Amino acid sequence: MQRSDGCFISIAFCCVFLPTIVHAFEPHAIGAWTLTPSLETRFGLQYGNNINFGLGALDHLGETNRSSASLSFEPALNLEHPFLGGTFFSNVSVVGATNVLDGEISGQFARSGQSRVDIDLAHVGWRNETISITVGPQLLLIGDGLVIGDGVFDLGSEQGQFWIAPFDAWKNAAVLKVSGNHVHADAFWLRAAGAFGDSRLYGLNLENVDTRFGRFGAMYIDIFSGNQLNFDGIEAWNLRALDVAVPYVPQLKLFAEVVLQLGEDKDGGGQDNEGLGWYIETAYTLDHLPWTTILTYRYARFSGNELDTLSNEEYRSLYFGFYAREWDTFYQGEIAGEYHLFNTNQVTQFVKFRTFPTEQYALTFYYFQHDLEERNYYGTPVTSSDWADEINAGVEYFGGKNNNIYIYAGVAWSTPNQAANEIFGTEDFAVVQTWMSFKF
Repeated sequence: MQRSDGCFISIAFCCVFLPTIVHAFEPHAIGAWTLTPSLETRFGLQYGNNINFGLGALDHLGETNRSSASLSFEPALNLEHPFLGGTFFSNVSVVGATNVLDGEISGQFARSGQSRVDIDLAHVGWRNETISITVGPQLLLIGDGLVIGDGVFDLGSEQGQFWIAPFDAWKNAAVLKVSGNHVHADAFWLRAAGAFGDSRLYGLNLENVDTRFGRFGAMYIDIFSGNQLNFDGIEAWNLRALDVAVPYVPQLKLFAEVVLQLGEDKDGGGQDNEGLGWYIETAYTLDHLPWTTILTYRYARFSGNELDTLSNEEYRSLYFGFYAREWDTFYQGEIAGEYHLFNTNQVTQFVKFRTFPTEQYALTFYYFQHDLEERNYYGTPVTSSDWADEINAGVEYFGGKNNNIYIYAGVAWSTPNQAANEIFGTEDFAVVQTWMSFKF
């Protein structure tokens, strides 16, 4: 349903008057029913200079400077009722979203004026202390969201915007969760949307319940239907070790995952899939400084396709999310991660410095070195694997009751190297932006 002007006015009205209606979002009891309304609004504003390394926005080549604003409004209602020794529950939400000014800055995903009003959550379920069964559109994130994180890759033509990503529930789902004393299991059937196409998958996840020493898990998924991004036919195995404590070094945490993609590329002609993606990450807390400060290093490698073989060696980035652990967990770089590489045919090293002057504020600085794993960009040969260097710097604010307000403001600067020069251009690409979320 397209309602550009009405959607924009409604969202702007709610953003202005939210502070006066916060108290309406309290749980209400009606007999044995508990009704909990909620509301989330998101706002994003960006300005890009020398877009796509000087080539310009892909929907208007030569337009090298752009401003983009995105707004969303998502009221939701949660229902709960005691039933059969457990709890019956339901969640329903509707998102209104729009993208204005010049449109999404890279020119790939959203046009100015595109809007959408549609259902995001619409599921029912039952749970007790051991079992949860849920059917219908819902959120499902496993681990830190590298493989199963976001059910919708937002497109302006379908979701009205791109960058603020308010549509994140799976378009349809059936999820069984079972928790024992030592092991938690998820069995699921999922249907994705947006740029993921109408892909459908099932899978099984196992992970530990006691996480004092880290979060360990293993998962298998089978994408049995799909019409976009060569997802159809992928069988993926995922092993992960997250938040792993290091004996005798309490300041150090380790993170690592590996994803092996097998099966048959049914969208691409029946080739064998041989994709491999993995990363290792260390996070060290510098406890001798007056502010809480964390220094992080990650090496990530996602395989690319070898153009002279019959197999498909390219790692498909699947359904990764952007804020499972913290800002941009798997969108690696505000420029490369959001507009160019997307965790496929990519080798990225980054160093991150994050410090907290107070509990409510964080200052962040990232340096990324981006390379291609194979010398081609989505099938177009290049003479070098050296893609780009990128710096991101930002300020994060965590405020309100239960941290229900989050604001990010930052700048990104990327210098293209030989491979990016051959595909796009030779100019430095810069973005200034802010992203806000208010939950009530």
